[in-house]
Amino acid sequence: MQKINIIIEKSGTGYAAYVPSLPGCISTGTSLDEIRGNMAEAIAFHIEGMKKDLLVVPPDFADDYTLLFSFDIETFLSHYNRFFTRRALSRITGIHESLLSQYAMGLKHPRKAQSKKIEAGLHRLANELLQITL
Repeated sequence: MQKINIIIEKSGTGYAAYVPSLPGCISTGTSLDEIRGNMAEAIAFHIEGMKKDLLVVPPDFADDYTLLFSFDIETFLSHYNRFFTRRALSRITGIHESLLSQYAMGLKHPRKAQSKKIEAGLHRLANELLQITL
């Protein structure tokens, strides 16, 4: 099963998403759940149109595939601020709270190493939470 990367970014009215491996395939939504559903429909519609126009469908879309949704740091921090305070994220990631705020507001953009540090901290937390039983 192929894994298709979907990029989600914050927009003025909610979220926008696109498929780097399928140029021209985009969608919007007011919530992440909506954008996920809309993107699945957009891909199906895009592929159907390509077939109708006798265009070659990229091989990744020929069989079953699963969608992987990726965020830029600003979108992630803005969306998940209702679950994580900047202080909590700072403890989880080791990145200063004020720097995380600047990333969330789009005033600064993290280097790749900083993005990976945030991702690694979140994955550590997720793995720890998976070990809990109640």
